[in-house]
Amino acid sequence: MSERNTEVMNEILNAAIEEFAEKGYEAASTNTITRRAGVSKGLLFHYFKNKEGLYIACYEHVLKWSRTQFEDFAEKAKQLDFFEFLCEWGLRKIQLAIEKPVYAKFLLTVATLPARLRQKVVVMIKETLLSSFHALSEKIDSIELRPDLSKEDATMFITIFFDGMMEFYLNQYRDRVVRLPEELDEIKKQIDKLIDVLKFGLLER
Repeated sequence: MSERNTEVMNEILNAAIEEFAEKGYEAASTNTITRRAGVSKGLLFHYFKNKEGLYIACYEHVLKWSRTQFEDFAEKAKQLDFFEFLCEWGLRKIQLAIEKPVYAKFLLTVATLPARLRQKVVVMIKETLLSSFHALSEKIDSIELRPDLSKEDATMFITIFFDGMMEFYLNQYRDRVVRLPEELDEIKKQIDKLIDVLKFGLLER
């Protein structure tokens, strides 16, 4: 694919992510997307077969970005123990959600998708989690889990835990991003408390 074609596709994807994030899948307009991207509707459907195909491409794009962010973090945080790793990733996840609020909001649109499309996206999410599982798996190996809790269970619980935390702080700072840097110390204290609760729900007593 030529550099120009890649640029056009990225312009369409960025415009579509914004539209889907703002309105959800059902209410999103391909007319608005083409206007934002500065392309014709024919060109949009040349690259993406239909609205569903465009949404899937958007989700793949944002999941790839999310996976890259996690893998970059994990590489730099190898020396941290399990709970330090979780705390620092929690902070980084909040920062990313604030830096890229449209991505964070777009990812949440899966909850309101038509059932058939939601099933496709859930499979994509699971595949992305599995592709990054090794980094978290190594950390989980360093602790003693409850006998009735598998590594897969722990990974799923931690993922849900941090997704909920990200959404909470995204809503808290959505309209006051400039306050985030000066409040990171307080946020870290709050995360430490949450990690403490998480710790005694996971570790063998």
